Amino acid sequence: LTWSIPINDPEGDLFDWVIQCSNGQINGGTDDSNGTKQVILSDLDYSTTYTVSVDAADLGSGEMTSAWYTFTTMESPPPNNPPVFGAPSPANGSINQPLSLTWSIPINDPEGDLFDWVIQCSNGQINGASDDSNGTKQVILSDLDYSTTYTVSVDAADLGSGEMTSAWYTFTTMESPPPNNPPVFGAPSPANGSINQPLSLTWSIPINDPEGDLFDWVIQCSNGQINGASDDSNGTKQLSLSGLDYSTTYTVSVDAADLGSGEMTSAWYTFTTQQQPNVPPEKPDRPSGETSGKIKTKYTYTTSTSDPDNDQVWYQWDWGDGSQSAWLGPYQSGAVVTAEHTWTTRGDYSIKVKAKDTEDAESDWSDPLAITMPVSYDHPILQILQALFDMFPNAFPLLQHLMGY
Repeated sequence: LTWSIPINDPEGDLFDWVIQCSNGQINGGTDDSNGTKQVILSDLDYSTTYTVSVDAADLGSGEMTSAWYTFTTMESPPPNNPPVFGAPSPANGSINQPLSLTWSIPINDPEGDLFDWVIQCSNGQINGASDDSNGTKQVILSDLDYSTTYTVSVDAADLGSGEMTSAWYTFTTMESPPPNNPPVFGAPSPANGSINQPLSLTWSIPINDPEGDLFDWVIQCSNGQINGASDDSNGTKQLSLSGLDYSTTYTVSVDAADLGSGEMTSAWYTFTTQQQPNVPPEKPDRPSGETSGKIKTKYTYTTSTSDPDNDQVWYQWDWGDGSQSAWLGPYQSGAVVTAEHTWTTRGDYSIKVKAKDTEDAESDWSDPLAITMPVSYDHPILQILQALFDMFPNAFPLLQHLMGY
């Protein structure tokens, strides 16, 4: 401390002065004037009373002024304490800890002194600092082993007192988990082996990882269409399919790779598309054959048609005289077919024909072919003979035959 006192001469005379402490430290001046005088004191002892003597000699009168004063220093402080440790995290002796963690502990010096500290785990990982202040200190631990007890040592050296604090703590890691299972597939939609599926559909399947790990997945159809995703989570995955063919069996492959374990799950499924809807045969060609002739004479006519499904075809003829044929066939699609008919009554007729396929789907009637039976005669004499034949159908049979009547 600096001990000081004002010294003043009433007449303003110069004076000599001395201030001396009982610890031996002293200060003074000669031919000095009025003002505050002082002595600097250091390295005093705790809880000690010191005496300070002051002498001042007036140079004008030669008179001396002397006085004694005392002061006492502070009591001795408590010893400088070393750093103190708080509760660590994870707690000392804790179990089931993960294989990577941050181990931490509060370190505080009671006097707020700076300190050096080191935290070291028995696996060799370490952290520390010098000239550090109060706060939570930590070490990052990784690649620990399952079901293992680790020891963590902590040392802190107080830079104020040089005192060291040391402690040891333990924790135990988790038990080994069961094997990480690969993704599991649910039932696909449409069902495996299903039939009669449309030519455009969304094929889907649930994919779930038992541990909830993310996974990559791919769904691919044998027609080349594909879908997939990376880093995906549990749920239903799907593939949109289009442009499929009728009556075709497709294979769908599904692959899912567990990002947690690297394990792969693969499976194959099938479905068959619907049969092509039956289409009736096309309208047959207009019948081809004689357009005039004799009654009671057999005539042959032809026609043809195609079936879009390439089914075999039956034909039914309408002869225009009130009679129809039975269904004739079967014939190959596109083949030229024939049918025969005899007219017994003279007149004008229209022949037409229709077709049906193996599914009994019928076509439209063909365009008609107009015919005349018997042959028409324009000569007046022949017309008279026709009238006679109509009146007397049994007369002149040879003549009627020759005329085609």
